[in-house]
Amino acid sequence: MNKPNIIVVLVDQMRRDAMSCAGDPNVRTPNLDRMAQNGVRFTSACATFPACVPFRFSMITGQYAHSRNVPALGFRLSPAERTIGDALKDEGYATAYIGKWHLYSAYGVSGGLTLSQACRTPIPASHRRGFDYWRGFELRNEFYDTYYFANDDPQPRRIDGYQTDGLFSLALEYLEKDRSGDQPFVLMLSVEAPHPPFTAPEDSLRRVRDRGPLLFRPNVDLGGIRFFPPEWFEESGPAGKVDPDDPASVERVAEANMQAYYAMIERIDDNMGRLNAALEKEGLADNTVVVFLSDHGELGGSHGMLGKAEPWEESVGIPLIVSGPEALVARRGQTASVPVNTEDLFPTFLGLAGGKAGDGLPGMDISPFIRGETGEPDRRGVLLEFVTETRANRSYYDETWRGVRTARYKYTVIGDRTGARPWQLFDLHTDPHEMDNLVDRPEHAALARDMHRRLCELLDATGDDFALAGSFGIEARNTVAPVA
Repeated sequence: MNKPNIIVVLVDQMRRDAMSCAGDPNVRTPNLDRMAQNGVRFTSACATFPACVPFRFSMITGQYAHSRNVPALGFRLSPAERTIGDALKDEGYATAYIGKWHLYSAYGVSGGLTLSQACRTPIPASHRRGFDYWRGFELRNEFYDTYYFANDDPQPRRIDGYQTDGLFSLALEYLEKDRSGDQPFVLMLSVEAPHPPFTAPEDSLRRVRDRGPLLFRPNVDLGGIRFFPPEWFEESGPAGKVDPDDPASVERVAEANMQAYYAMIERIDDNMGRLNAALEKEGLADNTVVVFLSDHGELGGSHGMLGKAEPWEESVGIPLIVSGPEALVARRGQTASVPVNTEDLFPTFLGLAGGKAGDGLPGMDISPFIRGETGEPDRRGVLLEFVTETRANRSYYDETWRGVRTARYKYTVIGDRTGARPWQLFDLHTDPHEMDNLVDRPEHAALARDMHRRLCELLDATGDDFALAGSFGIEARNTVAPVA
């Protein structure tokens, strides 16, 4: 068989459980469910650094965000980086990228661009290396006013209608008209939904609303919300402006936004159906692997929080489905609990193409498992991290965190250069909603010590000089004395 085509659909801020096949009662995703039936769904997939920019950096380069001190927002990818596009071109692939890039501007920090400017500012070829076919933009976060650029044409082009529909239409245009004959291709499609502001077409929103009140997770505490991300509560949103001092207002707007969130996901699912139909129509379905994933999750009121960038499962947990014909994806209809993180994507995409990432990248190639050549990998855990925050009004500006996630447990620490201290320890089998912190329980001291040791091993293996205080009988590392 010829080298398989690879399509990667990356959505923004969709948490791992927000699919019918993952058990969420608030959403209907028949096309994603069908993908899961025709492939493998990873139930412990995580965003290493659960924020838009660092996820994209690590997916595109295969490197940890801490290796370049990538912040939560505001970063420009160096032209010196080798991208997944470069690697796949070396394997003989035509490379295409459509949609949000978010690795060029300094939007959101001092001197940065506005959202509108970012959408209308072209990204030079030097800073989008590896992708010969380009229909991209930096970012927009406005679903009825999005522009993109075609290759090196400096004139922005408007997407008519709803952004998700328009970007999928551009992907279909590539498949039906613009791809290069019989050359194998990789197509990366990056849509901004379901990222706030929560906006969905009326028919999609009505479908969700007509099903009645949402069934929230047991850990949701809308009345406990204390921080209100500005992008979460837009006055133009489905419930209007929120009054942070009025609990009833917070609950009303939060529920309306989450209804729109689910409507945005259902619109994505509708478009996945369009994509699948196009693959069948063009005779590509028998030799194409489709990967569906997100860059991070959405807290949606869990633990009294909104947005992302937290170590909770609703934030770090991402959907990851790899689907295709049996000759390419042997693990059909299966789930895998092996922990997977962002740095695994580059070597896995390359492995699906028949290539090898070599020794220069830290991630694990899980393509042999997907093809049925090996069993499910046995892994001690993956690193989770928050590297740096440049915005003084956001969490983790003064202290940052690291964590280790195994198939069953999650352990995190938080602190500054004087040494991070133990913070959270959860048994995800018995406590999937992370409501019982075990970190200070004497009866779990041995488990905490083992998880702390695993974290130390990961930090050392990945060249992370994050400072840890001495804990559980394990000596401190990389600490500095506090400033007097």
